[in-house]
Amino acid sequence: MTAAPLLSVRDLTVSFNTRFTAVREASFDVHPGELVGVVGESGSGKSVSALAVMGLLPPTAKVTGSIDFEGRDLLTLSRRELRKLRGRDIGIIFQEPMTSLNPVFTIGDQIAEAVQVHDPMSRKAAWDRATELLEKVGVPAPRRRLLDYPHQLSGGLRQRVMIAIALSSSPKLLIADEPTTALDVTIQAQLLDLLNQLRQDFGTAILLITHNMGVMAEVADRVVVMYASRIVEEATIFDLFDRPQHPYTSGLLGSTPELDGETHRLRTIAGTMPNPAELPPGCLFAPRCPKAVAACLEMQPPLLPISPAQSAACIRAPMLVQEGAR
Repeated sequence: MTAAPLLSVRDLTVSFNTRFTAVREASFDVHPGELVGVVGESGSGKSVSALAVMGLLPPTAKVTGSIDFEGRDLLTLSRRELRKLRGRDIGIIFQEPMTSLNPVFTIGDQIAEAVQVHDPMSRKAAWDRATELLEKVGVPAPRRRLLDYPHQLSGGLRQRVMIAIALSSSPKLLIADEPTTALDVTIQAQLLDLLNQLRQDFGTAILLITHNMGVMAEVADRVVVMYASRIVEEATIFDLFDRPQHPYTSGLLGSTPELDGETHRLRTIAGTMPNPAELPPGCLFAPRCPKAVAACLEMQPPLLPISPAQSAACIRAPMLVQEGAR
């Protein structure tokens, strides 16, 4: 990517009290029109990073580092300035639409409200815009669906409504937090196709958060792998799948079934993620790592470049590259 990043996160650290740090020194970029995936187990810090970008963390959260969006550090903006930015320039699709949509208002009311917040217009014009948005995201009979309440829609349709609300002001960056969770594979595929279509039609950059490596393989340009609050690897989608350089990434890929090739037993990652309040010394993945050596227990390796398009936080990563070249 030669263009300047649309979003540039540097040394992002989020803590909720003196003993619990959810994200540690995370740095990544999202360029215009790019789809960057963030993958990792539950509790790795993916969603907290997204909420930090949106400025939606509770007042008890302490956030340090910088989050630059089009050259403006979002951490320095006032609450009023952030409200103007959210929805208009940065949209978000939350993981569970039933907890994000208001059950006592119709779909049309909720989409029209999102439209009018950033673009004052008449109620009729807002409802016409809501109809266009539902049609754009593939909701059948959109005018009729505007009169429905959230509980009257299927999970896939509710998620499409959330995408319509997120797109109501044509944001430059769309954050999708586990948008395919709890949906069947057919609806998942339709939503992923929709996200790709949005990129092509509007040039929207997307930050996609998921624990599903199969989803990443379908749509991502680059992938950020998080484990226990830290970024442990970043690479293009092809480098990540062909030459993973962190044992945790290899474990995630090994636990993902393949539709082609020889059938084999899926691998598992032994153990569980450490308690965030009682992190082990050294590399946080070392207690679960099959390739750990004594030095792994002594220091937390920094995220270092392995190639121009790939970085990894593993002291054995350069050795793995040499072994793969033989």
